Amino acid sequence: MMVFKNWDTSLKIPSLFFLMMSMALIRDQHLIPLLPCIAAILFIASGVPLSLLLSRFRAPVVFLLFVSVFLILFSGDKVLVRIGPVVLKSQGAVFALNTCVRVLSVITVGLVMIYTTPLSGLSGQLKGMLIPHILVDIGIMTGRYIMVIGEDYGKMKTARKLRGYMPGESIARRFGVIVPTAATLLIKGFHQSERVFNAMRMRGYGSSFTGEDRSYALERPSCSSFLMFLATVIVAVLLIVLEITVETA
Repeated sequence: MMVFKNWDTSLKIPSLFFLMMSMALIRDQHLIPLLPCIAAILFIASGVPLSLLLSRFRAPVVFLLFVSVFLILFSGDKVLVRIGPVVLKSQGAVFALNTCVRVLSVITVGLVMIYTTPLSGLSGQLKGMLIPHILVDIGIMTGRYIMVIGEDYGKMKTARKLRGYMPGESIARRFGVIVPTAATLLIKGFHQSERVFNAMRMRGYGSSFTGEDRSYALERPSCSSFLMFLATVIVAVLLIVLEITVETA
């Protein structure tokens, strides 16, 4: 964990982002097993809790399951299993498995990048990389409020259970709870963001957005940061080279 925390942000973000892009480009099924291995090595070295990773996998897994069912039923010609009128295609199953492995591996690397970078240092480093200040602030605040809304939803869900609420099997009843809950969360988030913005303006936010601002000067990265940057970029380049080699073979 300390290795990732000491990794300079100006080198960690580009290298891991490049690695994610190279992993997303892999299509050959013989190279797909390399992706979870790389993601697992980075995840173990980062020290990010497994429970945190699994909690962030919930939404992507639901989406991937839906896509996988669609691919298995309608992608390809070779029949894997026939169950009455339902026909499962082998090509679709392979493609669905490869897609799931690739997407979850990329998400793992992205989570490692996010959760091993202190938020306080992330803003300054990104601004020092000549990224427009307003884009950096919008991105960081958006990510933060997504997490806040998720925490508020968890509290409301727990409160409903403590009050004895049982959703039952009725879709109409579930929908009647989801809509007001979502509306409450959005309204609460809007008022909270407005209070935060007013507090930031009172502290001078926005007064230094000029081209002459040099308050976010980059420090010289350490030797270990350069070595980790090079190692990550080399792995990403090797993946691309292997993919090109396999396609042209």
